[in-house]
Amino acid sequence: MRAGTIILRDNKILLMHRFKNDREFFSLPGGGVEDGESAEETAIREAKEETNLDIVLGKKFFEYYNDFDKRKNIVFFADSFVGEMKLGGPEVGRNSEENKYILEWHDFGELKDLNIVPGELKEKLLGFLV
Repeated sequence: MRAGTIILRDNKILLMHRFKNDREFFSLPGGGVEDGESAEETAIREAKEETNLDIVLGKKFFEYYNDFDKRKNIVFFADSFVGEMKLGGPEVGRNSEENKYILEWHDFGELKDLNIVPGELKEKLLGFLV
């Protein structure tokens, strides 16, 4: 299972801009649930690791099964956050020209033009935020 978080500020959403294996795409901060961890705990931990932000987790937004990685995904809203945004966690060590991680704020109106993965998530975000 994987858990991710929608972090919003001033009509913008925080996305991870990725360049990997000659692909360019966008995803939410998040990652795999570790042993003994709930999806909620994972969402909070991954947000901190990847963005350096301390979030207060809100309600569940969406749950789906991703055919690409063959696992259930749960997406939550962050009700609030504090901290200075910067890339952290294992992503810092993996960050390279071939596997790039960039945190970016994007206006809701831009979402339709971004390659947000997976497609089910993009459709759900467009239906809710735009």
